[in-house]
Amino acid sequence: MSSRNFAFFFYHYFIKIFLSGVQISMYHLLCFVYFLPFFACITCISLTIVKDNRNATRTHCNVTNILPSISASVAGFEPQRFIWRLTFALASTPRYIIGYLQLQRLLNRHHVAFPEPYRLIQIINSCMHFLELTFLLLLTYVSSNEIKRIHMYGFIGFIICSLLHMLCTILIDYYWPRTKKFCLNEKEKRLRSKRLKCFLSNIFSFVISLYYFYRHNHFCEPYIYSVYCLFEYCVVLTNIGYHSIIRDEWDQKEGQIQFFY
Repeated sequence: MSSRNFAFFFYHYFIKIFLSGVQISMYHLLCFVYFLPFFACITCISLTIVKDNRNATRTHCNVTNILPSISASVAGFEPQRFIWRLTFALASTPRYIIGYLQLQRLLNRHHVAFPEPYRLIQIINSCMHFLELTFLLLLTYVSSNEIKRIHMYGFIGFIICSLLHMLCTILIDYYWPRTKKFCLNEKEKRLRSKRLKCFLSNIFSFVISLYYFYRHNHFCEPYIYSVYCLFEYCVVLTNIGYHSIIRDEWDQKEGQIQFFY
């Protein structure tokens, strides 16, 4: 069978027959997309602790440590590097699509005052989110072992865009004027509270990690680098947790995505 005939066979019998009319709810898509980075993070760190801990925890200070950094866990060893990059390859495009769909959802709100400035600020906030995803891709595929300067810029850009996006979203949720006839329901209050808790946990973890990173570099104390790594894990996991809250905004039967051929 020629390659052209094989491609036709695959399209006709697999794509057209098995995927025709397949529906995926936004809720289940969101659960899958945000489970992937969580799975990758936990798996890579666990594998590194078990099989590569001595090399992963070695620093310029040559003091005892027990936890590897995320950068060392996901980029320095196999199969961790392949797991990390594969999961982000699967999750990245859906996250851009989800960001766009969420923007359209927010722009269709009819209970906000000053709709024109609101629209502009939401678009800017979404652009900040897209930049965060782009810098995260840069971090994923350009490790510090390959091009350290680009990796560093990617990390700085990711942190800045991530914090600004979370902060802007929370400020809009809490302080943007609404029409007098609109009242928050219990679901919206719960979502707003979850976002605030994740944001505060994220920025607290980031500040504490900077403190321990400074102590490690200047005083070379045993286990201090491990404490830094622990708070670095918290930064990543609270970021994933913050973004995964979006799945609670979509009901399980809402927003069906259907494939037609």
